[in-house]
Amino acid sequence: MSFKARGKNGHHEFRCVKRNFLLEALANELPSGTIRFSSKVVSIDESGYFKLVHLADGTILKAKVLVGCDGVNSVVAKWLGLKQPALTGRSAIRGRTDFKSPHGFDPIFMQFFGNGIRSGVIPCDDKTVYWYYTWVPSSQENTELDAFISSPLRYRHPWELLWGNISKGNVCVAGDALHPMTPDIGQGSCSALEDGVVLARCLGEALLKSSRQGMEDKSEEGMQEHKKIEVGLKKYANERKWRSFDLIITGYVVGFLQGSEGKIMTFLNKFLAPSLGRKRSKTLVPPSPIQISTGLQPKSSLFKMTQDVEMKEVPVPSIPSNSASSTSPSTLHNLKEIASLLETAAYTREVRRIVRAVRLTMVLRRKLKVSVLSAFLNFALSPGSEVHSRLSSYLPRDDEHDMDVDTATSATQVSSKHALPELEIYSYLLVLIFLIDQKKYNEAKACASASIARIKNLNRRTIDVLASRLYFYYSLSYELTGDLAEIRGNLLNLHRIATLRHDELGQETLLNLLLRNYLHYNLYDQAEKLRSKAPRFEAHSNQQFCRYLFYLGKIRTIQLEYTDAKESLLQAARKAPIAALGFRIQCNKWAIIVRLLLGEIPERTVFMQKGMEKALRPYFELTNAVRIGDLELFRNIAEKFANIFNSDRTHNLIVRLRHNVIRTGLRNISISYSRISLVDVAKKLRLDSPNPVADAESIVAKAIRDGAIDATLDHTNGWMVSKETGDIYSTNEPQAAFDTRIAFCLNLHNDAVRALRFPPNSHKEKESAEKRRERQQQEQELAKHIAEEDDDEF
Repeated sequence: MSFKARGKNGHHEFRCVKRNFLLEALANELPSGTIRFSSKVVSIDESGYFKLVHLADGTILKAKVLVGCDGVNSVVAKWLGLKQPALTGRSAIRGRTDFKSPHGFDPIFMQFFGNGIRSGVIPCDDKTVYWYYTWVPSSQENTELDAFISSPLRYRHPWELLWGNISKGNVCVAGDALHPMTPDIGQGSCSALEDGVVLARCLGEALLKSSRQGMEDKSEEGMQEHKKIEVGLKKYANERKWRSFDLIITGYVVGFLQGSEGKIMTFLNKFLAPSLGRKRSKTLVPPSPIQISTGLQPKSSLFKMTQDVEMKEVPVPSIPSNSASSTSPSTLHNLKEIASLLETAAYTREVRRIVRAVRLTMVLRRKLKVSVLSAFLNFALSPGSEVHSRLSSYLPRDDEHDMDVDTATSATQVSSKHALPELEIYSYLLVLIFLIDQKKYNEAKACASASIARIKNLNRRTIDVLASRLYFYYSLSYELTGDLAEIRGNLLNLHRIATLRHDELGQETLLNLLLRNYLHYNLYDQAEKLRSKAPRFEAHSNQQFCRYLFYLGKIRTIQLEYTDAKESLLQAARKAPIAALGFRIQCNKWAIIVRLLLGEIPERTVFMQKGMEKALRPYFELTNAVRIGDLELFRNIAEKFANIFNSDRTHNLIVRLRHNVIRTGLRNISISYSRISLVDVAKKLRLDSPNPVADAESIVAKAIRDGAIDATLDHTNGWMVSKETGDIYSTNEPQAAFDTRIAFCLNLHNDAVRALRFPPNSHKEKESAEKRRERQQQEQELAKHIAEEDDDEF
């Protein structure tokens, strides 16, 4: 939509352009391969007449001319000595609203200000409106960040442009790296375009000047070229210095006046701000609208004026719209929103947004279809690229007739021309989850292996959360096909890489996967060696910490360390999320067995937990058999639920419980009978061995030795004689016990009172500093003398 406006120099035209359209148009004018995406500048070094630019991925670029257009937080500007842009104390929200039908707004730029706030609306076309809102934040605000997207307004102090270095040698800055300004006059993007034009002209004029003929030395030729570049950049700096100074001051003053309160400010705002606004009207270009849900803020805001300006629409060819209305957001629409969230997280380096994206993906997991995934891959990745072709090859082709394509223009869109690494890894994760849910395990293994190979080449902290999920599904895909042993070496290699990269979440995930790998093949000793030598588990993820406690409890159980195992298993069950019902059931099963091995009987409420009654029923009956000491009942339950115990991998532990059942039954017999023959003991214990009497005699002797029962064994007559339990209160033993306790309490009281007393002469003056130094010197001389005497003895 084109507009006509009248300013100081007459009528002029301006348009409201989307930022991504402008960037794509500029990028298309460059040769293929000129732009490097996702290449953050880390540092700058000098090498003769060249500058070495170090990127975050380890790449080093060698440049004859370095122009820093890297935004507000410019590394190049920092290298030149310019300070970080300052905060203005104001914040802004900017967004774009898409209407399903024509909005009917007149082609007028409407602005409202007063009481410290300003807002404005401008129609972009017949279905799109760009809007903004600025205010001065107060200390009383307590709005969650997810409620809306706002950004503080920054600007560079104008005197830094006069005193600082805009150019130095063959290095200079442009755009927001040179003149970050408030968006109050809409000159951020315009001045950046001016920078490019002036810079090209100055460099071109300098390089086209005639050189001295007959220079055969290449070093001298390089020096001459370096000097030309330096002269051109100095000329550019001189031309842009005062222009940028003027724009920064004007924008700040306009915003300050329109955002201030009071009668004086109102008067100045009424008579001064309009002239400032008209002063810049010759280059007014509304900034590119950007969608509010992406979390990305445009670098230059909407141009501001102090009064409504009527704008007459100029007829232009209509642009076809492919938007369509829908009653509810489709799965593809939600995936696009997640992709935009990932892009925002990649640019702002906010890991919490990555976590939120993964959480939202799990909600959409059951709604994924081949058509939806294909459409999303076309949206997020460049069609025809290697990644796009590989991921598309993993998807089946049997449900193309069931299309769930979202034709509506998403409220947030991501440029699919050059995908971010985060989007690429997320696409791998999405396809892998879909293949596992569809039980296409061979394709899932291939997809997981390709994603792991890609992750090894990426060292970005924003990928750590996505990588940890891929590690999990990578191991799961191989576990479902019974090939878990094949990836053990690869998992160890990934764990080493994660440790070197300080990927703490990846370390925790891979450590748990390795423990699971070892325990799957009953390699408990190797699992314990790995656990003891791995870095300390810091519990950055509650889910990973719960898994670690569960695996640790299983290792301790096999190693007969039942007390530590019980603590780990119960802690894992308590910390596990309520939704992780299956995990909590497994923890409770192992904890019940461990408590039985310790001689404890779990409470009945353990088996009555919500959602666990049916799963824990076999263990409830097993606990009842152990409690009453019935070996026959115990044997029948073990045989009845053998399949369940084997699938839970607790069958070997239940075999250990046989001794506890026999001991419990023997204790009941000892209490019930003062004397009983070993033959009857064997019958009551229901021993099914070839020689039950000899076994009963051995069992009774071991129980007496361990102190499980208080009895004696008559080998001659084959009897077990239980000692009578007399009335202990008829003896002096209770009196002696009470006397010991009372004496302990009295001694504790006396010691506490004695400790509260002050030492004698504590009220006198303390030792002076001089006397203390003399005493310490004497002690040192005495110690030295003693040491010399000791040396003389050898």
